[in-house]
Amino acid sequence: MARFTRYCPEYMEDAFREHGVDVSEILFAIHTDMGADGAHADTYTAVTRDALLILTGEEIVTRMDGARRIVAKFASRSFESIPMEGIKELTNDRLVATGQLCAVSDDDAARALLLYSVGFLGDADRLAQVVKNIKAGAPALRDVSVDTNRFCPKCGRRYPESGHARCPNCMDQRSITLRLMGFFKHYQRKVLVVLAVMTLGSAVSILTPQIGSRMLFDEVLTPGGSYFAMLLPFVALIFLVRAVNSGLNMLYGFVLARTVPWIVYDLKMRIFEAMQRLSVGFYTSKRTGALMNRINRDANNIYWFFVDGFPYLIVNGLTFAGVLTLMCLMSVKLAAVVMIVLPLSIVFFRILWGFFKRFHHKNFVYGAQLNSMLSDSINGQRVIKAYAREDAEAQRFSAVGGKQAGIDVKMNNAAFTAFPLIYLFMFLGQVVVTMVGGVMVVEGELSLGSFLTFIAYLQMLYGPLEFMSWVSNWWARCVDSAQRVFEIIDAKPDITEPEHPADVKGIRGDIMVKNARFEYDPATPVLKGLDLTVESGKMLGIVGKTGAGKSTLANLIARLYDVNEGEITIDGINVKEWPLTMLRDGIGIVSQDIYLFIGSIADNIRYAQPGASMEDVIRAAKAAAAHEFIMKLPDGYETRVGAGGQDLSGGEKQRLSIARTILQNPKILILDEATAAMDTETEAAIQASLAALSKNRTTIAIAHRLSTLRDADSLAVIEDGKVIETGTHRELMTKMGAYFKLYKLQMEGLKVINMDAE
Repeated sequence: MARFTRYCPEYMEDAFREHGVDVSEILFAIHTDMGADGAHADTYTAVTRDALLILTGEEIVTRMDGARRIVAKFASRSFESIPMEGIKELTNDRLVATGQLCAVSDDDAARALLLYSVGFLGDADRLAQVVKNIKAGAPALRDVSVDTNRFCPKCGRRYPESGHARCPNCMDQRSITLRLMGFFKHYQRKVLVVLAVMTLGSAVSILTPQIGSRMLFDEVLTPGGSYFAMLLPFVALIFLVRAVNSGLNMLYGFVLARTVPWIVYDLKMRIFEAMQRLSVGFYTSKRTGALMNRINRDANNIYWFFVDGFPYLIVNGLTFAGVLTLMCLMSVKLAAVVMIVLPLSIVFFRILWGFFKRFHHKNFVYGAQLNSMLSDSINGQRVIKAYAREDAEAQRFSAVGGKQAGIDVKMNNAAFTAFPLIYLFMFLGQVVVTMVGGVMVVEGELSLGSFLTFIAYLQMLYGPLEFMSWVSNWWARCVDSAQRVFEIIDAKPDITEPEHPADVKGIRGDIMVKNARFEYDPATPVLKGLDLTVESGKMLGIVGKTGAGKSTLANLIARLYDVNEGEITIDGINVKEWPLTMLRDGIGIVSQDIYLFIGSIADNIRYAQPGASMEDVIRAAKAAAAHEFIMKLPDGYETRVGAGGQDLSGGEKQRLSIARTILQNPKILILDEATAAMDTETEAAIQASLAALSKNRTTIAIAHRLSTLRDADSLAVIEDGKVIETGTHRELMTKMGAYFKLYKLQMEGLKVINMDAE
């Protein structure tokens, strides 16, 4: 396979070859979603050493003859080759909802080459960097991060997002069903018992009409029958058969009740564990309500299908096949009448399945929105009441709730209309069978017992069909839920354990940041080539305006995110090569955003060290100046705090967070506005504790109050994603640069506050 297919699907090679391109010379390529006129199109822009190639057309997914093969093709509409020698550089500009890639010539004239949605800005940036490298004579992919696993190996179609591991175009009911069945592999013995009991139960059910109808009327109640007048034994036999059937049903229910809940437990654990493996960036792009729905509602939808749907689907399937076989043996003529009705009923049920699947997906979307709004409303009650927005929030909730109710109304109306009509059609078939069978009895072609048995079998046959009508609805809900569940399970984290982690014993604390570039959103860089060095055991103070990238730098050092370009090393080893557990254990972060879990205060403090003793917890709380206020609480260290610790003040929560980090005892300490929510007296006490804690540790302190950083070994001023000044407090004040201006502004502000106080 050519190197080109690392960046574009394989079928694009043929599309470029049609225009005389040697695909082996292509170094890099990107896909965007618009043509030069702004209309929707699939555009591939490729780079060679000599030219920039732009191919516009449409990707089409088609099915080939044979074993359900799905392939993608590209229909070209236009092609352009721009000589590299005529391009000075490429510029990538963000517009309102789109981006634009322009080529700047040697005379500084700019020409627009591409338009694309904002989601492709990152790819366009990488393309511009490749061209820049080529023009500079450097390796084409230097400082270019590329995701090479972006295409479905089956159809070649691009995944909708980089975290996807499964192609929605290729995912069908069969694959989903097989994956769901995979959850039974640890319960094979119990499943086999369930299937065996269900098979026996179906066999007994099918035999019941033979005893209760045909033999009773033809052999017991008819003179000359083999068992004429033996009514009591036959009644006892009928009761015995029913008792055996009930016993089998009880056994089946008992085994099923002990099996399916554990299967769904495994499913929920798989979802939850998969979510724990995902990176922080995943959660910033997902709503809380939608994620909660995937663990609870979607897993429960699958649960109820496997409890009330799948087992009875097997039972009814066996019953249906057995009854149909016996009906054919009893009377081919009557069975033929039944055969006319069955295919039409099955077609109706199949149509309804797709119909209800769309309804269930819409219902999930609105349900997730309602959950998210409910979460926002609960967590934001202070803001809502402060701005008197109760009625507005109720209206917002009502609007989405009304849409969900509308979907439910349409779905229920469809169900309560379609199913009675199908049942009426099925009953019409029964009427025809009764007429034809009655004539056959009168003419002596069929005995009365056999006719009544056939009618009983017909009732048994329509029972499974009626069940199928409802199970199609359940299955539609189950498949819709399973697709979302597997999306979480298959999602790939951005931050992964290194394949070959560095062989290290522990962290010393030397930190070096080299040309770090990072962006949360494409073409919106936060760090723009930041360089920084912190020696082991030293304290670095970082200052700068809001949004300069200070907190982002702390997240990158702890590898909550990875840099887009450049590198960050600890003790000379790239953080991407450190074992994640060792890295996170060795770095403690006291953030300005504090979260306390539901539980006791002691449990929250020992979260980083679950095995810590109570003495250690108290020692850490005292060091964080938290012991005094904790002892004033009703239950002291056993006082329970709510979600997020909303029962405590901001300063109290921050002190508990500091105590948690003190107990962690990290080699690298990052203080991100650690005392922002505290009064001056408490801040002074904690600063003394933090000063003691910082000894013999590498400390990075981020603060807006410059006075708290005067004792730092060195200071760095960050502005617009870069370090613009470094030095001690005295050195930076002497330079009279950016730090001097910030310090002067704060001192003047304090003077104004003191004058107002006087």
